[in-house]
Amino acid sequence: MRDKKPRIIDVVRKPQKCPVCGERVVDIIYGTGDMTELEFLLEYRQDGIMGGDNIPRRPPIWACACGCRRFRKVNADGTDAPVKPKLLKNVRKKPMTLINITTKLGSEAFQRVGKDAIRHYYVKIETELGEKETFSINAVTETDAKEEVRNLVFSGRYGLRGEECVKIDVEEVRSDI
Repeated sequence: MRDKKPRIIDVVRKPQKCPVCGERVVDIIYGTGDMTELEFLLEYRQDGIMGGDNIPRRPPIWACACGCRRFRKVNADGTDAPVKPKLLKNVRKKPMTLINITTKLGSEAFQRVGKDAIRHYYVKIETELGEKETFSINAVTETDAKEEVRNLVFSGRYGLRGEECVKIDVEEVRSDI
C-alpha cells in the first residue's frame, strides 16, 4: 500500500525525531557528488544524508536518518523561509576523540576480566604529511594503543591522508569513579 503522506514535510524548526518512523533527524549535505553516508561518516565523523550536487530551488535541509522523509524550513505563515543549504566544502570535521575505539586485546580482556583489565588513552599522532589528530583508545597497554592507532592511520578510514605515524604520544586518562 502506498504511503499517502508527502515525502517532503514543511516545518518551522528542525524536528528532533521523524514523525513517521521516530528516527533522529540529520542535516542534508549538498555538493557531495557520489559520496555515500558511510564515507561521509568516516571522513567527517558526523551523521548526514547526502544531497548530491544539484540544489533544488526550494531545498529540504534536514532528513530522517533512515531517509523516509525530508524537511523544508518555512515561516510560521507557511511561506518559504530563507535558508542556506549545508555544503560539503563548508563542513568541518569533528574531533576523533568523539569516537571511542577499543582494541581487540582490550575487548577480549574486558570480556574475560571486566573493566579493570583495560585502560583509556588519548593517543596524539602526527602523520608524514603533517596532519595531527588525537584518538580515544581503550586498550590493555600503551603498546596496544599505539599499535591500534598505527593500524587505523594506515587504513586511511578516518579522514587522514597520511599512512604513517611519525610521532606518537600516549597519555593515560585516569577516571576517579
